[in-house]
Amino acid sequence: MTVQERILDIKQKLRLSMNGVASGSMREAGIGYKLNFGVGIPRLKEIASETGKDAELAAALWKEDVRECRILAALVYPEDRFMPDLADLWVEQILFPDLAEVCSMYLFCKMQGASEAAFRWMASENDMARYCGFLTIAHMLREGREMGPRYVQELRDQAQAALNGSDLMCAQAARTVLSRLDGENG
Repeated sequence: MTVQERILDIKQKLRLSMNGVASGSMREAGIGYKLNFGVGIPRLKEIASETGKDAELAAALWKEDVRECRILAALVYPEDRFMPDLADLWVEQILFPDLAEVCSMYLFCKMQGASEAAFRWMASENDMARYCGFLTIAHMLREGREMGPRYVQELRDQAQAALNGSDLMCAQAARTVLSRLDGENG
């Protein structure tokens, strides 16, 4: 099956799993994807497991600019082949927190060079990039990945800046990072 045929098959599964109420609720909450089927993460994880890991398919799914396709892209991209330069491009295109959360949890925190990319994002002027940075580090800490002393101090400084800033999502993610750091060191 070609990549395009696989995408058509995936979209058929998405249509069969469509949840108009969830999609409408997201739209009312300001999460205005070009197309949103309202499919929940558990079903998307099932579709991803049926699909398997595939970088070419993931790249094509990301280009679809459909909520569920982008979430699936993060779930099916092989973590060992996902690189920070591609992550930077994806982060620039993330507009909504649900996608930032999925990408950070299932892909960004597992890629090579994750901590360097996350620190770069945390220093960005872009609120969503900062959010991705804090989430990525939070998931790395949750998985038991350690930060060197230099990184810990920089992380504390970035988190404090986020707590003093006006972006509530970044502030919450920074609190999570600090609580994981303190739990790790406390």
